[in-house]
Amino acid sequence: MGHARGSVGRILWVYVLVCVAVFGVTRLEDVPPIGEYVHLVVAAIFLLTSIRIAREEISHFGMALGGLLEPPTDKRPRGPLGLWDLARALRAALPTAVKELSIALGVAAVVFPLYAIGFYLWNEPAESFSLALPPDLASLALAQLVVVALPEEAFFRGYIQTALSDTEPRRIRVLGVELAPVAWVAQAVLFAIVHLIVEPHPARLAVFFPALLFGWVRAWRGGIGAAMALHAMSNLYSEILSRSWL
Repeated sequence: MGHARGSVGRILWVYVLVCVAVFGVTRLEDVPPIGEYVHLVVAAIFLLTSIRIAREEISHFGMALGGLLEPPTDKRPRGPLGLWDLARALRAALPTAVKELSIALGVAAVVFPLYAIGFYLWNEPAESFSLALPPDLASLALAQLVVVALPEEAFFRGYIQTALSDTEPRRIRVLGVELAPVAWVAQAVLFAIVHLIVEPHPARLAVFFPALLFGWVRAWRGGIGAAMALHAMSNLYSEILSRSWL
């Protein structure tokens, strides 16, 4: 068993330390000028912790992203600030990115209409639906993908779900996808708890349910790419529904 895979106790200790760090950083949100960078620091905590722990096993943890996050294996010139490496990695990852995005869109086509119905029944909006897109839709989409979805998927579905699955021999099939049931549910519980820590309101626990979906997609695809795209799309979709109905 590799270094990145460990006991349940070690995995939970990593989780607790990350939660403490995230809690401490988010308490600075109202402190200028630090508050402007809180979300970036939180993203860095999730992502760098995941990559550091995974190390040489980054593919096993589903975080390779078509090779984008894997260290270079050749001795070609890296270019200034490693930009050539980045350009080569992006080009190599493009086919994978297109495929995983297509998968995410397919899942969204099934799930999003059901979510809209649930959104309506839960919120009981007084006004009729009137489409209202965020004025900064493109930048918001990029931020959701890079600053929110990538770090959270790397940590919870990449590291936590995989590491817990490695400790669990039992497997079940859910809609044709093989899952370690305790690990699958546990990562969703831990995902919900960290959201509650950041914002102590019971409604934050609702992220447990999309976390199950993201975990299922991660297990199906063998990596976090599609789950990451679906995560970002879900956040954007929720934002658009809120603006358009509430």
